[in-house]
Amino acid sequence: MSTTDFTDYFCKSRDLSVSSIPALPSYELTVLPASCALRPMTNSTLKEAIYMKPPEGSGVAPGQVYKVVKGLYGLKQSGHEWNLEFNRSLQRIGFFQVECTPCIYTKGHGEDMAIVVIYVNDTLVIAPQLETVLKVKKQIGQRWKMEDSSECTMTIGQSGYIDQVLARHLDKHMRPAMVPMQSILEGTIVASKAQQKEYPVIVGKLLWIANSTWPNLSLTVSVLARHMREPLQEHYQAAQHVLRYLKGTKEVGLVYRANKSQEPLVAHSNTNWASDATIQRKSTLGSVAFVYGNPVTWKSATQKCVSLSAVEAEFIAATEATREVLFLKQLLCSIGIVTSTPTVYSDNTGCIQVSKDPTQHWKLKHIDTKYHFVCNNIQEGRVQIKYVDTKQTWQTYSRSLLAIQQARFGMMNKVHMPLRGGVEVEEAAQSIEVRFTAE
Repeated sequence: MSTTDFTDYFCKSRDLSVSSIPALPSYELTVLPASCALRPMTNSTLKEAIYMKPPEGSGVAPGQVYKVVKGLYGLKQSGHEWNLEFNRSLQRIGFFQVECTPCIYTKGHGEDMAIVVIYVNDTLVIAPQLETVLKVKKQIGQRWKMEDSSECTMTIGQSGYIDQVLARHLDKHMRPAMVPMQSILEGTIVASKAQQKEYPVIVGKLLWIANSTWPNLSLTVSVLARHMREPLQEHYQAAQHVLRYLKGTKEVGLVYRANKSQEPLVAHSNTNWASDATIQRKSTLGSVAFVYGNPVTWKSATQKCVSLSAVEAEFIAATEATREVLFLKQLLCSIGIVTSTPTVYSDNTGCIQVSKDPTQHWKLKHIDTKYHFVCNNIQEGRVQIKYVDTKQTWQTYSRSLLAIQQARFGMMNKVHMPLRGGVEVEEAAQSIEVRFTAE
């Protein structure tokens, strides 16, 4: 099969699908059991003609081969074919696939509603009533042999994976660090060959951690990822510093609270305008989106173009935040939850004025057309933009914060005390909607 180019070998999975549904207050009392199909890859039927050399001692005559009928672990398309097979099974028992995210299936309405979230071969069955959950699991189990892993407890924490990363890449005698990022001094000493080989491996693993469950690492890892080609000693040491930070806070995780008093859909956007000469003075944007006060998606990245002013940089960041909240609104509507108009918060009054007033758009006519997306949606009433004080913005996605600032933004360690800086637990908890605790 070396001459065959397989194109359909993706398997639908998205962290946002797993995190956004449990964040809903309407499912506060929902039991979230997790099931896993045993040997899922071997349950799928392959469409391609694939042949396999027989192993030694199988007794097959020379020149003969096996034809692979079912999927096998290691084949590119096995995961994709399994997903199609499982999709057909859910549709047979009455589930409909959500259009905006193919990882979620729904059935019924109100108290009888059931939601199935799939992540490769892991399955979350979610419903307001325990009886509904058990019924759906029984229906799935009649078609596939499932392994019930009891209550789902590891959707917003990665302490086990962090232990593996630390054991592989950090000396056990290294002391924990208090903040994930310190200033990276400009150096000239190129990292050793071994360090250059290890550096992208570390950054890749940190990217997985930051994008999945550690929003406060987004900026740090984004900066480290800029130097993958020829990292210096300073960059390697900065990556080691992040590992030291994880060593002291590996039990920290996101805590989702069922709070109906919170706005249903909110996003915060912020930028650090033209602060880094190493990336041609391109600004760093940061955004985070909440569902009823629970963060479900976050981002820290370098903007694609050079902004001529802080207003332009904030305008581009607000556009990215708008895209996220509109997607989340579409997702909630697809499962029967109607929400009010999403809100995007910015600490730049110039950005807000330009976004709301069509007569001001000529000032930004040189910006790419796609960034005027936020203006159109504000004018049509699909989203609103409001001012928030700079002290209340999520600067951790666009700026490096000190330990005392991390504590004020809700960072708490595994013994339920804030990081050093003299901030009381109550103050840290009240300063922002989400708290990072070891619960």
